[in-house]
Amino acid sequence: MNKKKGGKCGAVIDIGSHLLKMRITQLKKGEIAEVDRLEYPLHLGHEVFNEGKISFESLRELSQILQGYAEVMESYGVDQIRAVATTALREAQNRAYVIDQLKIQNDLTVEVLEDDQEKTLIYSEMLRSLQEMEQVKDQDTLLTYIGTGSIGIALYNGKNVVYSQSIPVGSLKLRDVLYTAGEDSENFHVVMEEYLDAIMERVAKSMQGVQASNLVFTGSDIQLIARVFEIQPEQGRYFLNTQQVSAVYREIVSLSPEKISIRYNITEEEADILYSALSIFSRLFRFSKAEYIILPVVDLWDGVMRHMLQPKSIEAYRQHVRNSAIACAESIADKYGCPRKHADLIRKFAIKIFDKTKAVHGLAPQYRLILELAAILHDCGHYVNTKLHTRSTFDLVKNFDIYGLTAAHMRLIAYVASYNEFNIPRLEDWEFSQLGEEQKICVSKLIAIFRLANSLDKSQRQKLSDIKVRLEHNRLLVTGETNEDTHLEKWAFAQCCPFFKEVFGMDPELTIRLPMI
Repeated sequence: MNKKKGGKCGAVIDIGSHLLKMRITQLKKGEIAEVDRLEYPLHLGHEVFNEGKISFESLRELSQILQGYAEVMESYGVDQIRAVATTALREAQNRAYVIDQLKIQNDLTVEVLEDDQEKTLIYSEMLRSLQEMEQVKDQDTLLTYIGTGSIGIALYNGKNVVYSQSIPVGSLKLRDVLYTAGEDSENFHVVMEEYLDAIMERVAKSMQGVQASNLVFTGSDIQLIARVFEIQPEQGRYFLNTQQVSAVYREIVSLSPEKISIRYNITEEEADILYSALSIFSRLFRFSKAEYIILPVVDLWDGVMRHMLQPKSIEAYRQHVRNSAIACAESIADKYGCPRKHADLIRKFAIKIFDKTKAVHGLAPQYRLILELAAILHDCGHYVNTKLHTRSTFDLVKNFDIYGLTAAHMRLIAYVASYNEFNIPRLEDWEFSQLGEEQKICVSKLIAIFRLANSLDKSQRQKLSDIKVRLEHNRLLVTGETNEDTHLEKWAFAQCCPFFKEVFGMDPELTIRLPMI
């Protein structure tokens, strides 16, 4: 078939844990219309979760199917292609070799999405689906993505995502990981339930007893769930009674995959996935009293395709990620007893210095968010150890889950947040020495700005409500007004000046004036 008349035609290839999928769409009058979709079963997840690698047999099969997909794309006149991979390839020990071979054999560049990138794209599509539903507006909503290799949980408060957590087990991986523990055992369901209970208990503690008004689930198993429960979509969403889910789970909890497959007319592999999915569903019910689960018909490729064919949507997505990342960070900071007024002021000062020194630091806009989050989280370490709080801050922050941010982002935030007027980055520091040269420069610039901003509220009494920042020749002039004694702030500022000059070649100068009457 030839490309239909209309706008741009794009294809997204999704290399998942048990399916190789391709979706072809076209932009028509500003809307994305589906042209075709293809799916092919693969067992990459089973291999990776059990052996740690993707076999060359599977790689050859993957390459052959992609060649067939390429022919289909050519017949439609596809002019934009994006190939993404998730858990299976992400966790494969030989992923670099696999990606290299796909580039050589198929001339295809595969982008392996980090876990947080994958989940955030899916959450954004879930929220788009919920926009028209009155009952979820201004209410706490639990967003859950149940994949074959991982589970993502996020709490949406009606405006932003305020909590985000990723769990490295999914409906397929869960069974593969626990298989040896329950092998030849009639009580495999006990093993799985206890394993999930231990995980969900930790999630419950981190969510501090929140009971969401709405439950919204999606994932790779939604169509299987819909077939088993014989439900039809309504305006792109399924609705499922929680009591009905619990009843079916109780029916199958002690059945073998063979018996489950016979009862629901599905394959034994689907029976395994169904069992794991319902077990996960039932554990998530503890976070809400909702009578129904909302199941939007959305997928990772919806977000990927939208950004490819509608580039203007990327800015709205970035703003959503930024607002939710800040909301998540503030929630974490509150949990660790960080003084909110101090953090807000330091963030305000850091942004002003960052914005006024663009011509000097040359950093991309994304680093502004890194700086803001560091300002919000920099006091977390006091919760663990006041004496070594900067080290504690680094160890904590690098392991936090914050909406839309990767592990690499969190490590950068941890570096910036863990420096004060007493310490500066040194090459002999083991952690800092592990960074690449470009990263060291970026981090050093952010640390220089952060330390200067942090010094301006050293007393944490908000003596300066605002500052003015300007560049003049080789000087950074910072001016504030207050009636209060600022000797401590001036001392801390002076301690931070030498490193700022070392990084930027500029002398910071602080002037404190009395307010005009």
